[in-house]
Parts: sequence; structure tokens; C-alpha cells
Amino acid sequence: MDIQKIRYGLYIAIAVVALLLWGKWNAANTPETPKVTVQQQKTSAITQQTVPASIPNAHHSTTHTAVPTTPKTKKQRLIHVKTDVLSLTINPVGGTIVKADLLKYPQTLHNKTPIALLNHTSSDYYVASMGFEADSLKAPLVFTSQQQQYEIGNQRQLVVTLKAKQHSLTIVRRYTLLANSYQIQVSQEITNQSDQAVKGRLYAQLTRTPPGKHSSLLHSYTTYTGAAVSTQNDHYQKVSFSDMSSSQINLHSQGGWVAMLQHYFISAWVPPTKQQNQFYSQASGNQYTIAMAYPKVTIATGKSINQSASLYIGPAIAKNLEHVAPYLDKTIDYGWLWFISVWIFALMSWIFQYVGNWGWAIVLTTLVIKLVFYPLSSKSYRSMAKMRELGPRIKQLKERLGDDRQALSKATMELYRKEKVNPLGGCLPMVIQIPVFIGLYWVLMESVELRQAPFLLWIHDLSQQDPYYILPILMGASMFLQQRLNPAPADPMQAKVMMFLPVFFTVIFLSFPAGLVLYWLVNNLVSILQQWWVMRRYMQVSRQKKRTAR
Repeated sequence: MDIQKIRYGLYIAIAVVALLLWGKWNAANTPETPKVTVQQQKTSAITQQTVPASIPNAHHSTTHTAVPTTPKTKKQRLIHVKTDVLSLTINPVGGTIVKADLLKYPQTLHNKTPIALLNHTSSDYYVASMGFEADSLKAPLVFTSQQQQYEIGNQRQLVVTLKAKQHSLTIVRRYTLLANSYQIQVSQEITNQSDQAVKGRLYAQLTRTPPGKHSSLLHSYTTYTGAAVSTQNDHYQKVSFSDMSSSQINLHSQGGWVAMLQHYFISAWVPPTKQQNQFYSQASGNQYTIAMAYPKVTIATGKSINQSASLYIGPAIAKNLEHVAPYLDKTIDYGWLWFISVWIFALMSWIFQYVGNWGWAIVLTTLVIKLVFYPLSSKSYRSMAKMRELGPRIKQLKERLGDDRQALSKATMELYRKEKVNPLGGCLPMVIQIPVFIGLYWVLMESVELRQAPFLLWIHDLSQQDPYYILPILMGASMFLQQRLNPAPADPMQAKVMMFLPVFFTVIFLSFPAGLVLYWLVNNLVSILQQWWVMRRYMQVSRQKKRTAR
């Protein structure tokens, strides 16, 4: 067994992981060029009416139903609603939310314009709508409101009431918004004033165009943008745009939810938990819809029904999503090592409560991780110290056995057994470091709390690269110093490759988020300190034993 080759392979594995994550990070932070189709170009800048996706028949779940055409309607004045965290634009035609600005989330550090999560432009179409499907109702419904501007001010609650009347049906829809909340309660009351019973069902949907695609393989690794559904049988199921194009989903479940996800932000419709609901999707041209429908109801003559749902439009913050609906926090996708990422983020969040800075939270989290794994690291460093001490004797074996690699390997392993040295012990820190590194990477990639979070001096955003490349250069220097403490590879070619790795990692880390480079730098510095201390203590004890033996 060639131990140096194992260590060499582990370094290469870390390098490959770093390269893949680098591609994923670049993809997530490269501006996307939206693909505008002919259908999108025909869409008005202020959409007249969001066409409801046809609700599939429960017995024909794979049947595609053509989207009905929408008659043209007179352009209506938009309704604007503002709280301390949300600015909504509602189109009276259909009562559709056609724009949602997140007031506390600027686009960039230098551009303070709020992120527009929902939008109604031809190149970036993304809206949330609700309706009631019945034979006696024909699209589009045109709502009226008492005013065109609503603002929460110093109130704790704001209620926006819209009314529409068609034939003998009266529809009253209420949007209830709370201060400092991204959750909107939407209720709809329908009164039947005709001489016949009316049958129908409420539906709510999210419709959007997909973002532009990256052309290169390296940039194909990116965060997930698409739909998701939660049911009793599958608490979190992704439904990509390609899935919606190839087949129409049709699921039934008590409770559940439907959502549209993108980097850092989410919109979701949540029905009552004790109600049997239908979840379905539809693709039409370049627009994709994820939707839910309630059970069919009958409204008797002179009677009314009232149905409600929750709509979340905002950042993907776990503690917020947990209160909106069960399993909605699973939309914060930390990848296949999610259990490590969740633990790391929980620790970082707890530390952040005391230090008030995410950079110091990363530093202290790194120290805690190193402290937890210190017993294993200590054994590893002692093993490396023993191997360094055995270096001259291994060199003698090489001189004596020459090019007989099989005999040299056997003699080396025999020497390790005799001296009670675990040659694989020195590889343990690298093995541990890989999953922690990936876990922290996903925390930095997916946690909106770290978006535009400053550290100190020149680091104004831990989720973006160091603008002056100081941290990556320091990280590369620390990696080079750390290698000097390790036993040198016996193979000259391996030694040259190992010497090149700090340069390779430095180049890769130039475009990594500053928070991740900060973790790696602190991890290296603490590892160097621990290794120096353990090896120094070992050599002192070893020399003392030799003096005693004499």
C-alpha cells in the first residue's frame, strides 16, 4: 500500500470538489440573459389577465388540456400595496399579483433598487393568481377597489378588498398583510344571487418564464430554479421546467403546498392543512405553471362560501418558512450533505446572535469544528510525526531494496507495524475536511442571511468573492506552509504536484465567496497551530524516551 499515493489522491479529490463547486458558484453568480420568445414578446408589459391553467381531470392525470384563449379587456389602473417589507402591484383584471418588490433586499451593494421577485415584463414574467372555476363564470373577472394606493404605515395589519360581479355572482377577495411579514392571507367570498345552484372550485397558481440557460458545461452547475410540490407521500418534490414540458403532474393530498423556487427567494401557495387538495402543473409556450385546486363546492341560491389560502412571497429563511407550512423549509436545498449544512448553519446562527457579524460567526464556527475534531486531528498529527521520524529508516530501505517496489512496500508496512504507526492516520484531517467544506459551501450558497453580509475592512459581502483577492492569497500561503509540515512524498513527481496544489487552489478560490475562503484560511491556520503543537510535544517526548533508554 503506497500511503503517499493515498494522500496524493485525497488532495486531488479535494481539488476536483473545489473545481466542481467553483463552476457551480460561477454559474449561480453569472448574470443570466433571459430568452425572449415570440410568445413573450406578444405579452403586454401589464398583463391583461393571467390565463388559468386547465385543472386536469382526476381520472386522466396525463391528459394535456389546451389553455383557453383570453379575450382582450380594457386596460385597468393597477393597485399598489405597500408594507414595510413588501411592495405589491395587483392587476384588477383577475386580481393577479403582477409585481412584488422585496424592500429589504437590494439588488446589489451598489444598486439599492429592491429585488423584484414577481414581475410582469415580457422577458421576466412571474405572477401569482387566484380564481374560481365555474361554468357560470367567464374570464376575465374585473375587480374594483376603493383606492389605487394602500400603505400599512404604523398599522400592524393592512386589508385590501377587491370586488367583482359577473352575472348573478359576487366575488369579494381580501388580501391581508401584516407588518414585517412576507406571508399574505388571501380569502375569497362568493355569493350566488341567481336562481340556480353554482358548482365550482377555487384554484391558485404561480406562473413564470424560466431564466436563461448557460451555454458551457462548467456553468451548468447552478442553484435550482423551478417548481416544487409537497404532499402527504412526498414532503418535498422538485418539478423542473423540463418535467412540466414533458408531462403534466396531477397529485392529490391533504394539506401540502406548491411553490416556485429560485436562488435565495421563494413564492408559495399554501391551502388549509385539513383539506383534500389537487396539485397540478402545465406548460404553455415559454410559461410554466404550478397550481393547486380545492375540492368542488356547490353554492346554493342566495348562499355564500368563503375559502382562503396563504401566499408567501419573500426570502427563503427557514424559521419563516417553518411557520408558513410544514416542510416548506425543505426548499432551502443544501444538497446531499444537508444534515451537515443544517448543523453548520444552526451553529453559525447561534453564534451570530452574540457577535452580530456573519464573518466572525464563520471564524468561531471553524474554531468550534476544529475543537470538536481535535482528538482525531491529534492522533493524525502524531502519526505524521512518527512517519517523519521514520523517514531516515525508510530511506535506508529504499537504498537497500532498490527498484523492487513490492519488497519495499512490504518492508515499509512491516516497519509501520513494528513501530505502531498508522500510515493512514495523517489522511484523516483531509477526509473530514471534504464534507465540512461542501456543507459550508451550500450554507453560503443557499442562505439568504449571508447575502450581502459584511465582515470587516474590504469584505462587504461574504457571499461574493474577495474584490482584492487578499483572502485567497493568504489561504494559498497557509496551504503551502501546512504542506511544509507534512512528510514529503517519496515520488518526485508527486512532490512536484503537491507543491503545485496551493497555486491551483489559490486560482480556484479567487472567485469563491469570501466567506468560504475565510473558513478555509482559518481552518488552515488552526490546523498549522495544532500540528505544530502536537508534533513539537511528540518530539519532546520522543527525545526524552531516547535519553531515558540510554
